[in-house]
Amino acid sequence: MTDADRTYMNLMIFKTMASTKGRISVKQIHEAIEPNMGISIRSLQRYLNGLASWGMVIKDGETPQGFILTEHAKQLFKELANGCDA
Repeated sequence: MTDADRTYMNLMIFKTMASTKGRISVKQIHEAIEPNMGISIRSLQRYLNGLASWGMVIKDGETPQGFILTEHAKQLFKELANGCDA
């Protein structure tokens, strides 16, 4: 998998999470992106753990594991959508 593929995968995860209010499970994300991306649940978990280590998502500690976007991620996407005025 190329860097471009990994970047696209992260963007698809963010897009799916942003369209959901509150928590979203790994299974829900997988069902939304797998038909187009061909990714296993385990690989998706690795992506989400990476995003958590970057501070972009938070694990909710429930079973099954769920995730939510951090305020930092929401602000970043808002800035990207509106353009940076700085």
